Amino acid sequence: MIDLARFLHVLSASAWLGAALWVAGDVRRTLALGRPHLAALPARVSPALSLDVWLGVATIVTGLLVLAGQGVHPPTSIMIGFTLALLRLLLVAFALRPAWNRLRARIEAGAEVPAGDPAPRRLAMFSGIAHLLWLGALATMIF
Repeated sequence: MIDLARFLHVLSASAWLGAALWVAGDVRRTLALGRPHLAALPARVSPALSLDVWLGVATIVTGLLVLAGQGVHPPTSIMIGFTLALLRLLLVAFALRPAWNRLRARIEAGAEVPAGDPAPRRLAMFSGIAHLLWLGALATMIF
């Protein structure tokens, strides 16, 4: 059972890494192209961010199953990695997705998003922080 939980943990963590890796760059490039390219952006970004959240939940749940199956107190590095992964999940769910939803509402309303607008920069900032948290979580799980 623990081998299955470990396999599912690695699988979900791997997919979690790539789920929304490209979102900030895609948004930036598509905004630079302007209309009519903006119409397709929500169909790419919204599912990627939802997938990111669900895979984060799956990674954390399967990680807890692995820890429960081992029956020992985990090392400090694993607990730090768990905390970083949980922080990443919360950041995506409660900062990155809402930032995207506000930007998406503007796009769908037909509003222009001029160069230098803070909304895409905020999205990129949250995305960058999320990727750093992911890297930290991965590093602490390995070492």
